[in-house]
Amino acid sequence: MVGASLRASDHSKKEIRKVLEKLTAAGWTIHADGHWGKLYCPCDSQCTTIPVSSTPQNDVNHARRIARLAARCPLPEDSPQRSLTGKRRD
Repeated sequence: MVGASLRASDHSKKEIRKVLEKLTAAGWTIHADGHWGKLYCPCDSQCTTIPVSSTPQNDVNHARRIARLAARCPLPEDSPQRSLTGKRRD
């Protein structure tokens, strides 16, 4: 993981903040990286990372995309859809 830990409440867009709050309650973590941060799944093995933008063009669509990608986890090790940004690094 790259940067410092972030909280869901740190995000300025309420639609995205709501999704992040649900995911962090389910064990996902957020770390500073890129344009705002990345979500890391709670799996024990390397798995899904989801980029979170600070200023997406459409807040609602970005929040839906985050929720949709999070719903895929956990995926099998050999799945090509496992991560959009590469494998999680600890």
